[in-house]
Amino acid sequence: MKSNASLGKNAEETGHYLGASVRWDPLTENEKYESLLVEEFSSVTVENEMKMDAAHPAPEEYNFQKADEIVQAAEQNNMKVRGHPLVWGEALPEWVYETVVDEQSARKVLKDHVQTMAGHYRERVNEWDVVNEAWNDDGSYRETIWLEHIGPEYIPLAFEWAREAAPEAKLYYNDYGNEMTNEKTEAMFAALKRWKDEGVPIDGIGMQTHIDAADPRFSKEKMQKNLRRWGAEGFETAVTELDVKLQNLDASREERLEKQADIYADVTSACMEEPSCKGLTVWGVGDTESWVTEQEAASGEPLLFDSSWKAKPAYERIKRTFIFNQML
Repeated sequence: MKSNASLGKNAEETGHYLGASVRWDPLTENEKYESLLVEEFSSVTVENEMKMDAAHPAPEEYNFQKADEIVQAAEQNNMKVRGHPLVWGEALPEWVYETVVDEQSARKVLKDHVQTMAGHYRERVNEWDVVNEAWNDDGSYRETIWLEHIGPEYIPLAFEWAREAAPEAKLYYNDYGNEMTNEKTEAMFAALKRWKDEGVPIDGIGMQTHIDAADPRFSKEKMQKNLRRWGAEGFETAVTELDVKLQNLDASREERLEKQADIYADVTSACMEEPSCKGLTVWGVGDTESWVTEQEAASGEPLLFDSSWKAKPAYERIKRTFIFNQML
């Protein structure tokens, strides 16, 4: 069964969204990028332009121009907007390391940043990744300037500050590797559940879901187990940075693309079948703009559209998964 509707429309008909992360440069310079984004997706995540080094380049200076233009483009096309991220230990401007010297200065800088960003987009961003990647793979807290000077409490504080500035937005914790059960997931679950039980406004859990097609650890069943566990504790969930890289898979290109399609379908199906999961975001529109292509290997080909902007087998598999779930 085929559908002429876009992926985003197919997703909406199941009560979900299907989004893509967006960069300012190709959005404003590449007509094919813009048209595919608008035609195929129903949600936008601002990939880089809301990170602290881009949006807050000096202590008393904010630069919203590029992020504003992405948000405006989404609004003009009736697309949902996800902000990313308010708090992260990376992508920090140099002035932060010069200014933050103790707990008082850390709290001041972080609160100002969180509330200025969330406040600026108060009525315009539907969901925020409030805190990004706060745990190491072994379950310990990741060493960041915020942990160093505030301690783990910077995490619930960030959510409380964000809620004050954007009371209607959904507030998410976002991380990688949490689509599977491991030491990181266990530590994350214990802390975030405790804080939520104490009244901290943590609405949702973002599962980035960056998958290596050669990694045998991923399975739909493991992912569903984690989605279900978070949902049972009252958290929304979402797949927030989905891509499936191929460069480590020893197979023909045709076989690799079919494996990629299988994984995309499994992730989509896992989300569709768990009530807590509200939608999926693919981490980029096409392979040319992917972080995998830029940082790891051109042969990674992790996204739904190739370097010529042609749909890959994963595109049709996701569409079929949405259509199947409409019929249930």
